[in-house]
Amino acid sequence: MIPWIIGLLSPAALAGDMDFSYTPTPGPDEQPAFMVTPARPLAEYLVVVEAGDERYEFTGASAPAGEQMRFSWDRNASVTSASVFVRGVFSDGYVEEVQIPIEYSYGTRLSVDLSGASADLAAHTLTVNVTAPVDRAELTAYGARRAVLEQGEVAISGGPGDITIPWAGDAAEVVLLDVKVYSGGSWAGFTFSPWFLDIPHDDVHFESNQSEILPEEEWKLEATLRQLQDVLDKYGEMVPVKVYIAGCTDTAGDAASNRDLSLRRARAIATWLRGHGYSEALYYHGFGEGFLAERTGDGVDSAANRRVLYMVGANPPPASTGVPQVSWREL
Repeated sequence: MIPWIIGLLSPAALAGDMDFSYTPTPGPDEQPAFMVTPARPLAEYLVVVEAGDERYEFTGASAPAGEQMRFSWDRNASVTSASVFVRGVFSDGYVEEVQIPIEYSYGTRLSVDLSGASADLAAHTLTVNVTAPVDRAELTAYGARRAVLEQGEVAISGGPGDITIPWAGDAAEVVLLDVKVYSGGSWAGFTFSPWFLDIPHDDVHFESNQSEILPEEEWKLEATLRQLQDVLDKYGEMVPVKVYIAGCTDTAGDAASNRDLSLRRARAIATWLRGHGYSEALYYHGFGEGFLAERTGDGVDSAANRRVLYMVGANPPPASTGVPQVSWREL
């Protein structure tokens, strides 16, 4: 899942190896603040905040992966917007620079928790958790290469707690939703991606009870690799492109052994893709007999059920796709 973002952040801020958030409604004694969490270790960083006529500069020699850094500036009730520039130099030499406009208010605190967010692709709805009553939401639906598909405002009556927000646009085309929810004079913004692709492919055939990829089967993975690179070219600047590899078996044999075999085969494919140049996030899971393409009795040899699926999205496959909800392992 895209890490949750409070406040109106540029969609480009989600495309790289740093996650951002900030406080949309600082409390009575709280300073406005901007948070940066690197996905990989930083060798150095620079954060520049321009708020009103003031400029605040923060630098550091290093920062570990996954640790949130907080940068705050002087509280001024007459200034409720800022421009934040972030420059991160990663330990491998890669440099990422992002310019992010933000808006905030000094009022009732409203925040959005996306940790349990879910999208229903068929119903075109998004469910999130909020900390205050919400009366309306503004949405912008983006397609590939950040094309605006639709914009609008919808009435909401719910919260605190889970609220359901209807969204517009063809589920097959919407890549990113930019949402602002309002509670009286307070608001909070976030982005969420319902985007999900099932990559068509020729199944790799393994020898019985084996997980090694045979040389004569590699052409199938080479074709998949080309497809994944095309997906990156089309969507990679908008959302973090994550590949989910699901290994499945038929019901012949012991269930526990089948689960282990499907896990090893899924990992073998993920390892092959990584070793042949795919550098983005790869996740895998072994479903064994738990995700059958065709329902059979126990002990049935079924070629249709001996399969591996390649699925791509900014978040794990949603429940509305029929894929079981599991904890995916990252390669």
